[in-house]
Amino acid sequence: MPHRLAVVLVAVFLNPLLARAATAAPWYPVKVVSDGRAGSYQPLARAAKAWRICALLPHARDKYFWGVSWGLTQEAGRLGVKLGIYQAGGYDYLPVQRKQFQDCLDKGADAILLAAISTDGLNDDIAVAARRGVPVIDLITGISSELVAARSLVKYDEAAAAAAQYLLSLSGKKPVHVAWLPGPKDAGWVKDAEAGMYRSFQQTPVTVLHAGYGPPELGAQMGLIRAAVKARNGGPDYFLGNAVACEAAANFIRYNPHINSKTIAFYATEPVVDLIRQGRVLAAASDSPVLQARISVDLAVRVLEQQPHARRVGPAIDIIDAKNVYQYDFSRIFAPGNQRITQQALPD
Repeated sequence: MPHRLAVVLVAVFLNPLLARAATAAPWYPVKVVSDGRAGSYQPLARAAKAWRICALLPHARDKYFWGVSWGLTQEAGRLGVKLGIYQAGGYDYLPVQRKQFQDCLDKGADAILLAAISTDGLNDDIAVAARRGVPVIDLITGISSELVAARSLVKYDEAAAAAAQYLLSLSGKKPVHVAWLPGPKDAGWVKDAEAGMYRSFQQTPVTVLHAGYGPPELGAQMGLIRAAVKARNGGPDYFLGNAVACEAAANFIRYNPHINSKTIAFYATEPVVDLIRQGRVLAAASDSPVLQARISVDLAVRVLEQQPHARRVGPAIDIIDAKNVYQYDFSRIFAPGNQRITQQALPD
């Protein structure tokens, strides 16, 4: 989830990719939590028309959002809708995302899929869209506005709680120190994850060291890792946090073998999965971002066509560790190969 100038936008010819999508194995049905109930998600077979849909992402700096943009594109191709994908350049660029939102309205988008930079920062824009009859789907990061038409996201308090419970299953009743690295301060998913983590550690022998907020970039997270190790001489017993922080922690420990800290992430990325395979990260909760992306496109079409739909859908949360890392279906998390569909203009 690096500076905007460092982002590489890769041009992708969509027709061959969509042709491959048409012959790929179906991604559905999948286990989800839909409006608070466990169930199975079955998308529409096809859209009734070629709706024009905008997707707004916080950034395209890592493989997490490469997977999201891949999932968006795949599902748009399967349903037969037109898709534009825009990324703001990072969590510090709220004005950029707000302008992209307005540009999508000006281009006449039928719906907007919004992975918001800020929980509250686009609420006024969402209100404008609602007045114009343009449905907004809350995608992955979480929005406080009640004017969204539907939400495709997991509960990150539950994802963090799953990671925390995994930690407790290892530490038992032994007192341990945990360095917590949540991510960017104003993001909704971070606030939720933090609540889930603290709730899980209540009345346990866990002492939490809040290692600080920061963007999910290796440089920023490495600085927080170093500070956490300095604050607790020899390092904490565990690092628990966002996937990039866990990647940074694993790299730090590799070059500082006297540090015996263990690492657990509350969501999974391709680098973290590789580190689990190598035994350098213990586990990660999977929020299945590719599935969240696919579901968001289907929800948008359902809303536009006045089809039955849930208000909130999220894939079931899994834990990935050494026991299942070689059997897990990673098409739920990241794109195959080096697919980087990170940005494309909304077609006319």
